[in-house]
Amino acid sequence: MTLNVIMMSSDKADTAKVVEEVNKITREKLNIEMKLTFVSYGNYVQQTTMMLSSGQGADLLPIYMTPLSTLANNGQVIPLNDLLEKYGQDLVKEIGEEYIESGRIGDEIYGITTGRDLAKAYGFEMRKDLNDKYNIDNNAITTLDHLEAALTTVHEKEPHTIPVVPSNGELVRNWGWDTLGDDMTNLGVLMDYGQDLKVTNLYETEFYKEFVTRMHKWYKSGLIMSDAINNTENVGTMMKAGSAYGGFMNLKPGFDVQESRNYGTEIVVSEIIPAYITTSDVQMASWAISNGTKKPEAAMKLLNLMYTDADISNLLIYGIEGTHYAKIGDASNGQSIIDYPEGVDATTTGYRPSGGWIWPNQTIGHVWNGNPADYWEVQKEFNNTAKRSAAFGFTYDSSLVKNQVTASSNVVAKYHDALMTGALDPEKTLPIFIKELKSAGIDDIIAEKQAQLDTWAANQ
Repeated sequence: MTLNVIMMSSDKADTAKVVEEVNKITREKLNIEMKLTFVSYGNYVQQTTMMLSSGQGADLLPIYMTPLSTLANNGQVIPLNDLLEKYGQDLVKEIGEEYIESGRIGDEIYGITTGRDLAKAYGFEMRKDLNDKYNIDNNAITTLDHLEAALTTVHEKEPHTIPVVPSNGELVRNWGWDTLGDDMTNLGVLMDYGQDLKVTNLYETEFYKEFVTRMHKWYKSGLIMSDAINNTENVGTMMKAGSAYGGFMNLKPGFDVQESRNYGTEIVVSEIIPAYITTSDVQMASWAISNGTKKPEAAMKLLNLMYTDADISNLLIYGIEGTHYAKIGDASNGQSIIDYPEGVDATTTGYRPSGGWIWPNQTIGHVWNGNPADYWEVQKEFNNTAKRSAAFGFTYDSSLVKNQVTASSNVVAKYHDALMTGALDPEKTLPIFIKELKSAGIDDIIAEKQAQLDTWAANQ
């Protein structure tokens, strides 16, 4: 039997060759074959929403940028408790019961988080060549004031280089709050890394006003890309082309190595918001089984193997040894340190490694050259030592305020990204934004979130 697996990435020339190698393993172990379809980042939500709504084209897929609870409540992904009990105990052991529980919506698990950096830090990625040229120390940039000074230097010295580029029109998704499941809309958040269980309207806070006011100042000073809201290019592509200096990013151990590898130009990073972890972070990239699947047991068997078989993981993430990568040393997890084979680079390979974090479990596989041999252990330490939101383990159910969520989301889409990219003047726009959110029902959403959170906290 064949299962349709969807993955977020650009198309790769050698996909068919890699999938055939994967299927040699899955046929022998499970009598199952995989059909793999890549969907680009920019189209992922739209295309996967259509697949899940129609019940066609997908058996297994990672859920990203759409709340898992929304898909569970809509019946678009299936409950996994019984399937995990029968066919998924290996992956539960591999990922850890605590993190598996973060995929729970009500009484059932609906998504399995990936083996990755489950915590997040925030900061800025930038070109090392310009830092070297103008004596900018990325490690000394720990505040927005420090970053502003560096951006101003680049803007003055390199007038044809854009200091700050929002990737695909999005400048900053989060800057130290717990979204409580609303990663794209922030409809009721916990401020200060989620250390206080009081649900707040982010857009009414002094914190938000100060941030977007700074961004507007940057925009008027030429530090942020003009027409940023309509940008469809990735900042890494523009850094490689020499037209951009950098952009805001979620950070993790080895992020600079990953970006340098992906874009073929040396990247360094500055951490400004230290690592913290929320339920939303863990749920953010979760593999699920489509309600349209005709073979749920087979889908769980394949998913279990994708989380636990290092050969499959290495093939899906890195491609075929000798063709797409070469072993150059030993990693501490029993796998290898790898790099491109001689004569091959990011621009010429037929299967460029990307999106390892959204594949089921990169931590059982190889380590890319430039990272330490114990990279996956470092990443697990990053997860386990990050500041934890006081609401970790809580999942919000928006079904009781569905109409208010729809209306409020439309208002956020109208103003938030434009404020974050500096294009709108907060003095004029923010009061209008807040007033329209009130009319759309954001206070109802916040009250419902607070009630659910209070009930959850009382039972802990």
